[in-house]
Amino acid sequence: MSSLYRQVCVVTGASRGIGRAIAEDLAAAGGLVACCALQDAPVVGDWRARCDVSDEDQVSRFFAESETRLGPPDVLVINAGVLERAAIDEMSARQWDRVLDINLKGAFLCARAVWPTMRGRRKGRIIALGSISGTLGTPRASAYNASKWGLTGFVKSLAEEGREHGIFCGLVLPGSTDTDMLRQTPFPPQMEPADVAKVVRFLASEAPFAMTGSAVEVFG
Repeated sequence: MSSLYRQVCVVTGASRGIGRAIAEDLAAAGGLVACCALQDAPVVGDWRARCDVSDEDQVSRFFAESETRLGPPDVLVINAGVLERAAIDEMSARQWDRVLDINLKGAFLCARAVWPTMRGRRKGRIIALGSISGTLGTPRASAYNASKWGLTGFVKSLAEEGREHGIFCGLVLPGSTDTDMLRQTPFPPQMEPADVAKVVRFLASEAPFAMTGSAVEVFG
């Protein structure tokens, strides 16, 4: 029996692409999956809702209702993210703020929402979806890359805060994955969302605590 059987797994940005593949994989492993997305409620999972992860009130309501319906979270997968492509002198402050609010502030709000419960139970796993773009620079993606570099630092700091409380924190850094987001870029796909989902499942279940703080590269 999978170690994820009846474990409550929360996945953000789960309506399509990598997020949907992760939700489906965790559900197939026996997890009780709560999903959210910005535009449409995902069609996978045991409970789902719309939620803008950059909105503090919406995040609080989503996690409170998730716990009421399914129980306290065992696993949080922070996947929600957006991309705005523009040269630096063409990018508006609104575009910059949108990317940083969803990709980085959203990670903070979601991690903060589950932290007290995980700390109180002295167990829990937080897995964030970073990117190869959090290890290098690419043109016309300064906000996205900045958010992914920041996410790595945020999760590595969380790992140190969570170490004494039994909270595992890690990142997956995918390369070019066949998603709608990638189609906004000039880069060809090197892997499928299901490939990334398998790595997330490993970190969410089997990875030893010695790996907390790890950024696992999946570059195809």
